[in-house]
Amino acid sequence: MTTKKALREEIIATLTKLPADVRQFQAKTLYERLFESVAWSKSQSVAVTLSTGIELDTQPIIEAAQAADKQVLVPRTFTADRSMVFVPLTDTVRLERSEYGIMEPVNGNSVPKDQIDLVIVPGLGFTKAGARLGFGGGYYDRFLADYDGRTVTLALDCQVFKEPTWRVRDHDIVIQQVITAH
Repeated sequence: MTTKKALREEIIATLTKLPADVRQFQAKTLYERLFESVAWSKSQSVAVTLSTGIELDTQPIIEAAQAADKQVLVPRTFTADRSMVFVPLTDTVRLERSEYGIMEPVNGNSVPKDQIDLVIVPGLGFTKAGARLGFGGGYYDRFLADYDGRTVTLALDCQVFKEPTWRVRDHDIVIQQVITAH
């Protein structure tokens, strides 16, 4: 069993080397499958991260949600207790780079969990059954522990594993739907 740290480094290296045309082709398929999903069509509010670097670009998701008059929510993290809330992404929200290098809202009121229909969960590795290898902070696992809405993730081919090659712990939250390009 590979350590989570080693596996994260391996996946990040693979994502970094992924040719742009391959990434774009797979991303287009992932977006199309998301927008055709029941989870998407039934959601009025969508929580999504503001992607960085190696991650799948979330801007097309944000734009599609806004075009469909869905409320777009983005995460604000609190390092003291590694918690997270979601804030509506509006014209009045100010974004600043967090200590993790992620753009986050620094103002705006958070939306209660029970008013969030869909959370698009980021990560590095996934199984089709929903096991997830995150970035290591535990923010999403903590947030999702008592979340009753829909969860979905979009996984590039190099992020999909038949079985987890990492240790899945009791507090690791399983994603309801893993959308893959193949």
